[in-house]
Parts: sequence; C-alpha cells; structure tokens
Amino acid sequence: MNIRIVLLCLMLGCSLAWAQEPPRREKTGAAAERAAMLATMLKGKEITGDNGQRYQHLPEVAAVARSSPEEAPEQAITRVGASGAQILESKGNLVLYRVSQQKALYVDSIAGASVFPTVLNTQTKAIGVLTGAQVVKPKSMSAAAAIGSSHGLEVVWEFPHLRTVFYRVKGSADIANVAAALQADSRVESAYPEIIEYMNVPH
Repeated sequence: MNIRIVLLCLMLGCSLAWAQEPPRREKTGAAAERAAMLATMLKGKEITGDNGQRYQHLPEVAAVARSSPEEAPEQAITRVGASGAQILESKGNLVLYRVSQQKALYVDSIAGASVFPTVLNTQTKAIGVLTGAQVVKPKSMSAAAAIGSSHGLEVVWEFPHLRTVFYRVKGSADIANVAAALQADSRVESAYPEIIEYMNVPH
C-alpha cells in the first residue's frame, strides 16, 4: 500500500515538473535564438575595455539615442535613415539595431543625431555601445593636455583627485586604434574606451 502511495506521489511530482517545462523551453529558445544571431554576425577589431574585459566590434550593429522617453524605437531609427531595420534591443534611451552597411568604429552624425558603434563582450555576450570617449589615467595629470594633443583628442572632463581624464575622439578617428595607442603611451598608466553595456530605462 505504501509503495502505491509513493508511486502516486512520484507520478504527481513528475506531472507538475512537466507542466513547468514550456516556460523554461521558451526562455531557452529565446537565448538560443539570440546566440545563433550573434554567431552569424560579422566580428571586427578586438578592443580591451575596463578591467581587461575583451570586446569585438560588431560592424552590423549601431545605436542611436531616442530624442525623448516618448519617442518609439522605430521613430528613433527612422530619424537616422534606418527605417525598417531590425531592432535588437534597448539600453535605457539607446536603441540598438542592425545596419544595412557595415558601421565603422567612430561616432557618426546623421541628421543631427549621433550614431554609435557597438561591440560584443566576448565573455558575457552582452552588446555594448561605444560612446566615443576614452577614459585615461595619466601617470601625471600635468601631462593630460599633451596626451590629448598627441592623439588628436579633446579633453571633456578632468578629475585630478581621481587622476582620471575623459577624452573625446575627434572626427572619424578609429576608436579601437586610438585606445590601443593610448594603452601603449608611456605617459599613460591605464586607458580604455567608454562602453555602455547596461543602462537604466528612462521614466
């Protein structure tokens, strides 16, 4: 009798477990679909980010900021001439979408809006947005201006108490090349391009 009760309980437990399977499969399916999509995308130059994180440029993906929280992602990409493009995801006010032509590694300006290049975190597989800023820790703050001048950069912010300088890459200079040059500069303790991977959703 006890064996029958145990068997019934096991069968009931299995039934409940099976009933929970579809949502898990849906989630796994979405993750597998995203992984497959990323696998088919072109990968460009490698970039070293903060804390040695490794990234690869995604020439087929760009990002544009919505002009306001009310603007729909579709409207944002239409503003920059990408109407009908596949929207991949949003990061706060940034809309990430697939481009018809490969995107170079610099911040472009289209119809008065900034269009940003993107990268793939090789470890987490998260897509990050390159802002065009370089975060540099000079060995001496007195060299900040000279470092910027040497690499064709504009100083945006200086934080002497943190010994950190934010530079903006000018024009169509390749962000990856600039980052590599800064990292090799003997006056620089550390340098990396600013990459946005996570961002709060605007309210």
